[in-house]
Amino acid sequence: MRLSILLVGLLLAFPFLYPLSRSFFRGDASTVRPEWDATSGLARAQSTTARQPDDQVAQSPSFVPQPDLPRPDLIVPSTEVSPARAQEDWRLILHAPGAQREAFRLLVGVGGRLSVHPDKQVLVAPSGPNVQFWDLEGASLIETRRIDPSDDDTLFTSARYSPDGRYIAFGSPYGPMKVLRLADDALVPISTDRSINGDRIAFHPDGERFVAVGERTREGRNIPNAHWVDLQSGEARPLVPDEVKVVDAVVSDDGKYIAIAETQAISIHDTASLDQQMRSPLAEKPTYVVASPDGNWIVGLTGGTVRIWSSKTGQFVPEANLDTGLEPVMAIDRFDDSNRYCVLTSEGKILIWDRDTASTRFVGHHESAYCIRAIPGESGVVTVGFNNGSRLWPMPRPQTNSEPTAESRLAWSLVTVSADGSKMAAVGQYVHVWNVSDGKCLIVFAPRTRRIDDVCLSPDGSLIALVGQGLKTEVWSVTQGHPVADYFDPDGENRWPGTIDRRSNCVRFSEDGRQLMVAEQDAFRIYDVHSRQRLTELAKVARKNGNVSISMIQAMDTDSQSGRIALAQTGRIVFWDPDDERALKTVETRSQLDAEHPGVFFSNDGKRIVVGHLYRVAVYDIESGHLLDELRAHWVHGRMGEDWLVSNREGQLSWWSPATEYVPPYERTRRRPALKPLMRARGQLKDVALTDDGTLVLIDQHDKPLVYGK
Repeated sequence: MRLSILLVGLLLAFPFLYPLSRSFFRGDASTVRPEWDATSGLARAQSTTARQPDDQVAQSPSFVPQPDLPRPDLIVPSTEVSPARAQEDWRLILHAPGAQREAFRLLVGVGGRLSVHPDKQVLVAPSGPNVQFWDLEGASLIETRRIDPSDDDTLFTSARYSPDGRYIAFGSPYGPMKVLRLADDALVPISTDRSINGDRIAFHPDGERFVAVGERTREGRNIPNAHWVDLQSGEARPLVPDEVKVVDAVVSDDGKYIAIAETQAISIHDTASLDQQMRSPLAEKPTYVVASPDGNWIVGLTGGTVRIWSSKTGQFVPEANLDTGLEPVMAIDRFDDSNRYCVLTSEGKILIWDRDTASTRFVGHHESAYCIRAIPGESGVVTVGFNNGSRLWPMPRPQTNSEPTAESRLAWSLVTVSADGSKMAAVGQYVHVWNVSDGKCLIVFAPRTRRIDDVCLSPDGSLIALVGQGLKTEVWSVTQGHPVADYFDPDGENRWPGTIDRRSNCVRFSEDGRQLMVAEQDAFRIYDVHSRQRLTELAKVARKNGNVSISMIQAMDTDSQSGRIALAQTGRIVFWDPDDERALKTVETRSQLDAEHPGVFFSNDGKRIVVGHLYRVAVYDIESGHLLDELRAHWVHGRMGEDWLVSNREGQLSWWSPATEYVPPYERTRRRPALKPLMRARGQLKDVALTDDGTLVLIDQHDKPLVYGK
């Protein structure tokens, strides 16, 4: 009797004990159950194995209606992008408009924390060991010089004119910084026991002294410190102890004080004695500090506000602040000696803030921008982005409304097209999905996921999946216009320390739309679309240290013939069979993927893999792992037949026919690549989507989706 009871108990407990034992011995995650957002109004739905329409996954009887968001239709004709003469069969079909055109001029090749001459329309920008001088009126390059003729290895990332335009100070992330005297093109020596890198530089009004933020010690440790540099004596000394982490520093207009923004405080130092006069703690981390004409300080904060800090009271002024929403303030600059400021947010929003009139004007969007500079004469601003160059923006016309219109805020950075070509989607501040046949907007919503890395439509276009910051995959119904589920593995958060920025990089639907494949930070997982249960995962865990070796996947593709999945990581590509749940092969690439376009694609026959490396496209033989062919100075965006769609920094799209057999390196360098021009867009492309029926969707420097049909 006891034995029978024990056997029955084990039988009943087996469904619960098996996943735990499997997780213990194999390092896999436990069975995933759907986790619902408490604010979404969705209830838990029971798992089902019955086939349901894709747009009826986990319907909620009490979903919260979405607010009335801008719905631009893709029906406005455009001639801004013209096809190449050799490809007259390509024509522009649709173009997302917008009530306000965001006009700017692209400064190709300009980067770093640049600076504008105080009296001339001249911009100076660091470019590796060189410095570029640009004419802002003509948006043209004047000349390029070597900063230090005796040093070819130092890479400079910041530049700053002195107030009188006599000097330019250059900063490098690895030090040392340099100061160039323009009168004789001579370097001014700076005596210091450690190499100041000068990530951010602020001059004294006399032009002979400045404060530089950032330092790298001889031991290689980065210390965010602030140093006071005197060009006359050549001496430099730290303003705060090493344990104090400095964010930014600036000198007052009268030159008497230095404001240092620390991680949780603001301190004021006297420029004569360099003694600290005041230090006040902050409840919020500052990101930027700028001097104000009235003697106060303008401080940008991570909470999305620009506030006025009083030098008399040591507190923030309660009124007359700028609220940008929940977007951290990235950079601030002041127009000449006026009381107007240009502000850049983390989402790339550019604002002009006039303190005298308490008004705000919207200029445009520049995603991934991290630097902003005001042009003398209040004629415009310059912004610098990580991935898409520098932009010259003219000053916007006066508006009666201080807030930007809904349509003017529309900017997109990611595009995708459903496999049947019926739907297309673009992701920016909002997610829009359009019907390609008539150009009508089907759904628009504000995603809960921040900093979205990838987006995918189901094959029939009824569902859209988003991944980005966090380890949840957000799925919405296109036809019904509300969220349906979050695909989430709770054990994923426990594998990494809390200080790690958890992310999901890639998401794809299977060809039949029944499965959802997600490359998360710690594993590659496949979920059932309807039951939301995890079907399988690839997460190889080392027994000694517990580290996950199949992680940080940057790109993925599926072979339509064999069902194999290619997962691209740094330095290798893992080929995996999801049916057998095993890795079939690993190809070592010895190079990282490009951060802007990290593409990986199977060839039609499944024998080769095309990879988008750092501004280089490579073709590998899967069986041998050999590099067959490569194309320099291009990105790869997808496959059409036996050819590949590639582009360069100038926005030139071409078809590339790589070699199918091994080509020696010396022969690859001397032969011309087999490129067939397709069309030219307006500057460097941000994202491209391609379908088998010849539909091409792209987003260029104007941040608007453009649809082409063949």
